[in-house]
Amino acid sequence: MNKPVDAAGDPIVARVVHKSAIVEVAGAAPVFKLMLNLTPGDRVFEAGSDVGFLPPGARLGQARHILRQYTVESVGRVPFEETIDITIYVREAAPEDSTSVGRVLCDSRQGDTIELFGPFPYPFYPPMGSRSNMVMIGAGCGMVPFRWLAHKVHGRRLDWMGKVLMLEGAETGLEHLYINDPTGDRDQFFDQVTYRAFEALKTRYSAIALDREESTVANMDALWRLMGQGSVYVYLAGYRNVADSLDRAMSDHLRLADRWLDAKKALVRDGHWLEYLYD
Repeated sequence: MNKPVDAAGDPIVARVVHKSAIVEVAGAAPVFKLMLNLTPGDRVFEAGSDVGFLPPGARLGQARHILRQYTVESVGRVPFEETIDITIYVREAAPEDSTSVGRVLCDSRQGDTIELFGPFPYPFYPPMGSRSNMVMIGAGCGMVPFRWLAHKVHGRRLDWMGKVLMLEGAETGLEHLYINDPTGDRDQFFDQVTYRAFEALKTRYSAIALDREESTVANMDALWRLMGQGSVYVYLAGYRNVADSLDRAMSDHLRLADRWLDAKKALVRDGHWLEYLYD
């Protein structure tokens, strides 16, 4: 995720103390586990919060630059020290993308230092009750940003009564249902705890999306029908241009632009539309 530098505060120097590959799936970019040691001072780092890194060559005074954010998987205090170890997962960037944060982090070695910002709070919260419907839309980023949301829902150990619809796609975010395949989607959930959390939610898929051949149109129908079935929370994460395409696609699909935008505004007003977008 990305965040404006102006909202980041001062950086903290962290040292790489461990790096290992946790996902190596043919045809997919590998995912690395990095453990970083740092002195938190008066900042509170917790699992599920985010930390950010500046792109190589960026300076704090350049407002046009943005941070690349990663979710903290775990936090451990180092005995007899005032430092902590935080763990993040990083997907390797393409070899030709030598200036990306992901490339720099994946190329780091034990003992290297890097500046990080944060922590930043996790942007999504689950519904209070278990009867609400949930829609997660990965706008070009898959289900990765929803890992901790799935953890939070699964951790309540509730018999979820509402429907859950998980959609993803690089054009509008609505092209595919998330299958949660333990092989093909391994790079999306990283560990068995997350796999079980997503699998539990997947069992609550809306039947209106599964009883027909998958298509973007079918998924738009499923989204719209679910939004009309009482309490619904929509979680949108990904690229801003893909999110804009989603709005245009739904407006065209419903044939009345105001119909979609009014429904979305109502959810935003009630705190039921939560999004985290980046460029």
